[in-house]
Amino acid sequence: MHHATLNLSFVLALACIPATQSASARVPDAPHAQTGVTQQHEDFLYAIRMVESGDNYNCPVGRYGELGPYQFRREVWHQYTQVPFARAQTAYADQVALKHYQWIVTCLRNRGLTPSAWRIAAAWNGGVESVVSGRVTRAARSYATRVVNLVEDQQSIRIAMTPRYRIELARTP
Repeated sequence: MHHATLNLSFVLALACIPATQSASARVPDAPHAQTGVTQQHEDFLYAIRMVESGDNYNCPVGRYGELGPYQFRREVWHQYTQVPFARAQTAYADQVALKHYQWIVTCLRNRGLTPSAWRIAAAWNGGVESVVSGRVTRAARSYATRVVNLVEDQQSIRIAMTPRYRIELARTP
């Protein structure tokens, strides 16, 4: 399995999308110094890759011609780039995924909805209009729940890896 990190240096700034976890367990969401990309954005896109392809950049072509770790359809890919669709199986897909993420966030906000991780994931899978109308399919609800669970898992792992958490854990009898 190929594990790639997000190469998102082209991003100047992103809006912070609140996580669906409690404030007491929240990891600081400071943007990376040069990109403006928060850890939450990286966690979200990682979760999408895991659900879509097991984080495999060279996964088999999907039933409807979807390609790459995010299983983009050709028309979605070309909504954001003129780069050949075959590049959906490379790290370039991360840049397109971030653009798609931003587009979903903008659409939800423009329709008066707070862009939670669940809503973004449901829109990613079932379309923005299904989320706006409240008619999210069972499959898209399940998909969104899996994505949110993975995001929360990533955040919990990061908390467990912080020195402060380890010190507190060592003090616990």
